[in-house]
Amino acid sequence: MAGKRPFLFPLAGTSNAAGNLTLKSRPLKPGEVLCVQLISVRNSDTDSCLATFGFERAGLQVWLETVTMTTKAYVYNYYKPVWVPSDYQVVVKFSAAGDSKLCEAWLYGYLARNGETRVE
Repeated sequence: MAGKRPFLFPLAGTSNAAGNLTLKSRPLKPGEVLCVQLISVRNSDTDSCLATFGFERAGLQVWLETVTMTTKAYVYNYYKPVWVPSDYQVVVKFSAAGDSKLCEAWLYGYLARNGETRVE
């Protein structure tokens, strides 16, 4: 299991005038594999908002789930593991968040190099 490094990637931003915001994880280094074990999302200021999350590569997006958040500051947790190879980024989109609203996401898991992702 050498090479695994636990991580917490906080992503945050403020929605635009249309109430939309897209957050992306940092690009990975060549050979790195990201195992996201938990994705948490929160819109701190609005009672109704959509949060969609998945991953993308070169503009191609694959969505895992869309959540309708109906309570202000409610945190939604997605617990299914997601393996993200080095040429992909995790993407979280908030829509209908309202103008200038704080939206946040956290990615928990570990970072590994190719060939070091076995669990023994």
